[in-house]
Amino acid sequence: MAPSAVEIVNFVEMARESPMRGDGPGMALLMLPFLLCFGLPAAVLGTLCAVLPTLSLADWAGRRGGAGRDAWWRVPVAAGCWAAVVALWPAAAGGGPGTWWWAWLCGTAALSTVALLTRWALSRVRPYRSLLGAGLLSVAAVLGTGSLAYGTGLVDEYAPPRVHASDLAGTWNDGRGGTLRLDPDGRAVAVGTRGDDSEPDPVDRGCEGSGTWRFEPDDNPWLQHVAIDAGGCWPGEWTLGGTAGRPKLNYAYGDPDSPDWYVLTRSR
Repeated sequence: MAPSAVEIVNFVEMARESPMRGDGPGMALLMLPFLLCFGLPAAVLGTLCAVLPTLSLADWAGRRGGAGRDAWWRVPVAAGCWAAVVALWPAAAGGGPGTWWWAWLCGTAALSTVALLTRWALSRVRPYRSLLGAGLLSVAAVLGTGSLAYGTGLVDEYAPPRVHASDLAGTWNDGRGGTLRLDPDGRAVAVGTRGDDSEPDPVDRGCEGSGTWRFEPDDNPWLQHVAIDAGGCWPGEWTLGGTAGRPKLNYAYGDPDSPDWYVLTRSR
């Protein structure tokens, strides 16, 4: 089920606004060896601590209630009880009641799905083969459904808006008092701009200055960028993001493999 979950997450991320292009569902296939090697202990632990107790609780409740083992709907009820207890941890960590609600809902759905699949497999002659077959079918079904949704245009993959240099002229702000003004003549003026104060990066120490800017178009919207030199504040390139009605300028800093982003939004 882990590769299926990775596929679903990657398909959803393809449609969400992001400062950088996602890896896509193919990442699930690349991660498959890792999931099999390092995810197996976690899967065994989850089976012993969650799945089997859920099935045992549902079976016990069915026998006590006279419904027997055919009362499949008792499995989600039992899963909800386990999820309610587990959800107390993120809620107590500072998330509050709202976090508990979402943790309970997601935990109940995930545990119910796995427990019902396990319940079905245990009734088969070869349960392990049945589980493996169901898992492979799940991976294929998610890949096929997601590819069909994007291929037919039912769901659109996110892409940065295509812009012209004239669309970028104006004032941009970071939502924390910092502004960047890009004039039509190519002049750039930064006032109070800064990134995440917790990172020891030059962009985080604050910067004010003036200089120049230029737009570098590209047929691929992910490759179009803006080069800004406002007093040497940001070496490198800014990428485009947001939407056509609300464009954004994104600057990556920190770890190149998992960067933080300083985002400026066009003022209306």
